[in-house]
Amino acid sequence: MPFYERPSELPEYGFEAPVYVNPTDYIDFKNGYTDTLNHRRSRWAEHFSRKSITRGRKLKRFCRKGIPPASRPEIWMMVSGAKSRMEASPGLYLEAVSKEPDKKLMSVILADLPRTFPENAFFKNFTDPESKLPSLKRVLVAFAAQFPKVGYCQGFNYIAAMLLLVLRGTPEANEERAFWLLDALINHILPPYYSDDMVSVRRDCMVLGDLIKLRDPALNAIVVNSGVNYTTLCAKWFICLYADVLPIETTMRIFDCLFYEGDKILFRAGFALIRLHRNHLLQCDEFPALLTTFRTMCHDKQTLWCHEFLQTGETERVSPHASRAFDRIRPNDP
Repeated sequence: MPFYERPSELPEYGFEAPVYVNPTDYIDFKNGYTDTLNHRRSRWAEHFSRKSITRGRKLKRFCRKGIPPASRPEIWMMVSGAKSRMEASPGLYLEAVSKEPDKKLMSVILADLPRTFPENAFFKNFTDPESKLPSLKRVLVAFAAQFPKVGYCQGFNYIAAMLLLVLRGTPEANEERAFWLLDALINHILPPYYSDDMVSVRRDCMVLGDLIKLRDPALNAIVVNSGVNYTTLCAKWFICLYADVLPIETTMRIFDCLFYEGDKILFRAGFALIRLHRNHLLQCDEFPALLTTFRTMCHDKQTLWCHEFLQTGETERVSPHASRAFDRIRPNDP
């Protein structure tokens, strides 16, 4: 397992420094988090550098604390099952990318491409030699053609783009791995979020609302009294898996957990996001203020500090009452 010996640095992934924190705070974050990355890199190298990766409590704990950025591609492929599926079906991606998807789906894909991280250096210009837009198009087209029952749903573009930003290699190799990672997420890890009626997304927004009601009745009352439902407030979190919602490294850390332990991280992240901004939310006395706060709270100093953000999510242990609510609404989940 190759873990780089040189110190880790926080990748920018083509994004500029965030404008929602002042430059001094951002430098403090980068310096502090670089120290965290180097500590985690040494721990991963100590425990996994010469051993095969096997699922277990130790690996789960290590994924929760963050995978070294340089090692994410390989570990995501392994723990998600994408690597084994890719090796079991050599050539399938090349076959899929040569197929023609439904014309309506193709038009939606083409419309979504320029909307995907337009501020990112790798997604600004289709003709730029470094652009990942051509690869993104091929991955989405291949997935839609290979899995016509799922096809393409808005949100896939952000998820696939995130994968392409992480992967390192030739465009062809990155596309194939992104295709299989997308398959792992959509077809094997997540509930059926991307059905026409989006019933699973609405259900999980309701689950999150039920858990908030159990853990924080006062905050839930603010939402209920505003006349808005949790689907309106939180659906994008589940559809995009927090891509295009939270800062880039925070989203990467969510994906570290998502590929290993499944969609419960989506609820932990939602809890963290809401609990960290509880005081602001309690001041919202009507729907417009609540909606604005739910949008703006996703990008601030508290969500940028990803290690602390994820630790907040981990402290949100689901109580027995909350567990029963979860099981009642999602009875078929393992």
